[in-house]
Amino acid sequence: MYAVLRRWTVRYMRLYSDADGVSRFEDLEVEFAPRTFVPPAPPFDVSEPIGASEYLMIRVPAGWSDAAHPAPARQLMLFMAGSFEVTAGEETRRIGAGDIVLLENTRGPGHGTVALEDTVIAVVRL
Repeated sequence: MYAVLRRWTVRYMRLYSDADGVSRFEDLEVEFAPRTFVPPAPPFDVSEPIGASEYLMIRVPAGWSDAAHPAPARQLMLFMAGSFEVTAGEETRRIGAGDIVLLENTRGPGHGTVALEDTVIAVVRL
């Protein structure tokens, strides 16, 4: 039998469009449950799967900006290096290496973005 030594959490930001089309942030957490994932190895904590259609990497140079744009697709962005400042509605957040963002604001005016540093992002289209 395997004991859980501590509860691990992975936090991420959701960027979505509210009923009026205004982009908003929401803080969420990945939930894990013990599962046999790679038999015959012992079980470990696994999240629920989410279907994906493609994967790509992007590099955005420092200083790149856009006042407002919706997400081009529902996608998960994993920030590998660098940092962005993102404005959604009236809220602005700094997002950087190690952060995970689920973009779902594919309609409405979108969000504003400024690359504060050269930034590399892994993008998984959902």
